[in-house]
Amino acid sequence: MTMVIDVDSHFEPGDDWLAPYPSLAARLPKLEPARLAVDTIVGDLLHDVPEQDRPPLESLFPPGLLTLFGQEKEEEAERRAEFAGKNQFQVANAQARLKWIDEQGIDIQNVICLSGIAYTRFIEDLALRQETLHTANSWLAETCAPSGGRLLPVTALDYTDIDWAVAELTRMRAHGSRIFLIPAYPVNGVPPIHPSWDKLWSAATDLGMAPMLHTGFEHMRFDPGWANTGGDVTLLRQIGGSHRHVAPMTLLNAMVYSGTFEKHPKLTILLAEVGVGWLPFLHREIDDRISPTAQLFLGKWSLPLKPSEYLARNVRATPLSGGNDQPLPKIIEELPEDMVVFSSDFPHFEGFADPASHFAESLASLSQPKRDRFFGGAAADIFKRMGDPIC
Repeated sequence: MTMVIDVDSHFEPGDDWLAPYPSLAARLPKLEPARLAVDTIVGDLLHDVPEQDRPPLESLFPPGLLTLFGQEKEEEAERRAEFAGKNQFQVANAQARLKWIDEQGIDIQNVICLSGIAYTRFIEDLALRQETLHTANSWLAETCAPSGGRLLPVTALDYTDIDWAVAELTRMRAHGSRIFLIPAYPVNGVPPIHPSWDKLWSAATDLGMAPMLHTGFEHMRFDPGWANTGGDVTLLRQIGGSHRHVAPMTLLNAMVYSGTFEKHPKLTILLAEVGVGWLPFLHREIDDRISPTAQLFLGKWSLPLKPSEYLARNVRATPLSGGNDQPLPKIIEELPEDMVVFSSDFPHFEGFADPASHFAESLASLSQPKRDRFFGGAAADIFKRMGDPIC
């Protein structure tokens, strides 16, 4: 039977993870979940808007703020029975998580912690950002360690200094990490397709690790005029949240057309929580820019594979439960084999309380071999082709 591999789940303990590190905690800014939520949803829109022209911060708070970060939702009480509280920030417990993944039939689960990364969004000092991520990575590795290799820490990095990023990636691989988070935007004006990033992509494949673009790391800069909604802050939040697919599409186009996937053929980018419903369009559309007509404007295509073939070889993505990703079997059939892979996103609100049952039902029309590839076979091959199998 194929091993089930969950490529995206979470431990989000709020600031509890800092308890063993009082010296670092004393130097960090106070984390304000409300401000973090606003920055995540509409930060791109407000970035270039003068502060005096912005709506009051409190008016931009999500209406479900207490539910997201404090109050348990009564109707979901059973979802996290093994965890303290029913919110985004919760106690991280490896034994409780092992019990849950056993119930779900999950063999290996990759675990992200965004709590440390949240602090770095408000830190200008590079050394302090690096120390915070190093410490948060260590905390996550130590938290996952009692699982005996079934819970794998996902590495968070700062890309201002690529050499530091490679060193931290190497350190975390020794702690069992197989996935690391990447941005979909230039860092200090240098995009991930720049030759200076090649050492990172080479290190990743040498170490047997896969980069992941996760929602929240796909920020795009918008014309600040979009922030002028005549005082309609609900509309502002909706516009801000609508960029989920724009940045990953931009990144994938850039990785393909720059030749990055040609230079690093074993590299596989994972897309998490950005949906998959848009991927069939991109797969159909991306070859149009090497057509004879397109080459009149863009120049001759010189790489050995078609753009769509690089997507098929070097990109994997996880589905969400929303309408854009339905019906999932149709989306899977419209894409090359193995592009859609399993994740639970547990225990986040946008994830699945019972992923085993959800996908068993939604994928019932697929053949057993295709379901096996979705649940783990395709993910296992990501690491196998780098020469370092995950199991």
